Amino acid sequence: MSIVGTWTLHYSFGCSGTYAQATVTFNANGTFHTSDGFSGHWALLAGNVHWVYEPTPSAAYSGNVIGGAMNGMMTNFHIGAQGCWYATIPTIPAAFATEKKVEHAQQLDSSGGRKK
Repeated sequence: MSIVGTWTLHYSFGCSGTYAQATVTFNANGTFHTSDGFSGHWALLAGNVHWVYEPTPSAAYSGNVIGGAMNGMMTNFHIGAQGCWYATIPTIPAAFATEKKVEHAQQLDSSGGRKK
């Protein structure tokens, strides 16, 4: 099992049921970077994934990998925010994907920091 590649991350601080999105690229060297400008390190063991944003705001994501999907919980230790997330591997080119309109915009980015 490998998660190396680009995934679409759906995250909801507060587990409100409204999810914001970011793209996360997991590199083979154990690092990752996101479309919203963050990076850090990741690890995968026996289907359990964990990644940490560095240096701050110190968000940590943990969950399970099942085929082309992941899901779990996250926290930002710096500000004390917790939430839910899931990620999928895109199956169609981004140029053909349609974007869902989100009624209530997330106030936090994928790292748990305030959106700019």
